[in-house]
Amino acid sequence: MPTRELLYTEIESLIREHGKASFEIGSIPITLELSHRHERYYAASLLLDIRYPQGDVDRALFRHFVKAGDQVLDAGANIGVTALELLEAGARRVIAAEPIPELFARLASLPTDRVVPIEQAISAAPGQATMTVSLAHNQGSSLKDEVLALFPSIFGDTHRTLSVATTTIDALRAEHGSFDIWKLDIEGAEVDALAGARETLTHRPPRIIIAELYGELRHTFREHLRDTHPHGHRVFLRKSDYQLDFADVDAEPGESHHHTSPMFVFSQKPIV
Repeated sequence: MPTRELLYTEIESLIREHGKASFEIGSIPITLELSHRHERYYAASLLLDIRYPQGDVDRALFRHFVKAGDQVLDAGANIGVTALELLEAGARRVIAAEPIPELFARLASLPTDRVVPIEQAISAAPGQATMTVSLAHNQGSSLKDEVLALFPSIFGDTHRTLSVATTTIDALRAEHGSFDIWKLDIEGAEVDALAGARETLTHRPPRIIIAELYGELRHTFREHLRDTHPHGHRVFLRKSDYQLDFADVDAEPGESHHHTSPMFVFSQKPIV
C-alpha cells in the first residue's frame, strides 16, 4: 500500500510523556528524556517516518551548507542533538557552547571527542551574566530582557535566574581555531555574539552563519554583517516538497510554508 509522511502533530497524543529513549545520530548514541516535549518530537522523528519541521529545518540547513572537514560553532547547543547532526552532515569537529548546567552535563556526556563542550554563554565579552531560565521546557533560557517580554509564558510569573560564565567567539577561535560555520541559537543574544566576534569577522569570518532571530533583531544582525556576509535570507520549509526556500530577510511565512521558528542564513557568497 502507498504510504504518506505524517506530521508530528498527527501522532502527538500517542507519544509517551515519561521515560527515556536512546538513539544514534550519525552512529553516536544520545538519550532523550520524554518528559520534555521537544525531545519527544526528536525521538518520534528519529524512530518514525514523520515530519517535525522545527527540527527538520536545522537538519536540512546542515545538509545544505556543511562540508566535509568543517569546524562548526554550535552556540546554544542544548543537549547536543544539533551538534551530532552537524557531525552527521560532515563536520570534522563541533565546538558546542551551553551554559545551563543540567543541559551542559548531558552535552558533555556524549561519547565522542568530536564534540567539544563549552560551559559558557556566547556574548559580547568574557565574564559573568544573569540568565533567566525557561520554566516551560528545557529550551529558551535567555540573557536578554527583550526575550522575556516576547515569551513571558515560558518564564513564569516568578523568574528563576542563575549566573553563567560568558565567552566570545573571538576567544573561542583563539583557543580552538577558526570556524567554517556558526550556528547561533542563543535566544536574543545573537547581536551580542557579533560584538564579541569583531576580530574573527575581520580576519577569519565563517563561510556561513545560521541564526534564529526573532522580531526586528534580523535587521540589526544583518547590518553588522553587510561587509562580510552580504547575502542574507530567511529560510522556510516548503509544504509542497519539504525543501528549503531561501527568501528575502524581510519575508514572512505564508500558507505554502511549514511553521518553524524564524531561521536565517548569512553567506559570504550567493546561495545556490
